[in-house]
Amino acid sequence: MPAHMRFKWRHSGTAAVLVLLCEVGGQVSLLLEERNNRLSSHGGEVCFAGGKCEPGESAERAALRETFEELGLPESAVEIVGEMHPVPNKANTLQVHPLVGVVRGPLDLRLNRDEVHRAVVLPLAHFYDPAARSLVPFRSLDISIPTYTTDKPGLRIWGLTAFILYEFLCRIAAPASATLPRL
Repeated sequence: MPAHMRFKWRHSGTAAVLVLLCEVGGQVSLLLEERNNRLSSHGGEVCFAGGKCEPGESAERAALRETFEELGLPESAVEIVGEMHPVPNKANTLQVHPLVGVVRGPLDLRLNRDEVHRAVVLPLAHFYDPAARSLVPFRSLDISIPTYTTDKPGLRIWGLTAFILYEFLCRIAAPASATLPRL
């Protein structure tokens, strides 16, 4: 892990999120969710499916459980293909473990409307379009990360979700015609 991304942990818990790839309309796409506006924590934000790990639960198990609870996507429909470095949440109280998964077969979602307003599915190529992102300072660190547009005007991907998304995009091959900003 690069030196500027080494965090001092003072977390009190562990969480996991699932960076989910799927195929929609013949395009490799990213599946996120827009959280219900009525939620007291992060209401209305775009995020990856996921949440806190239960005692004794692995990050992979938590990510799959939360994905089923939030999106209705059964564990059997998701293949975990990778794992990224854990990152702290804003309050530095959780160590968040991003896992990468691929949805096998058709995308059949059953949203938990208490938690999720809607699914947000965007082609992976969208995130490489310079018009779809802007750079903003990240927390109190001396780096900037992109925020990304979605298909809904005014709804952006930012914060920890954007940080994880940026790291993911840097790790996979970019389309030949696209470039990502470097940190």
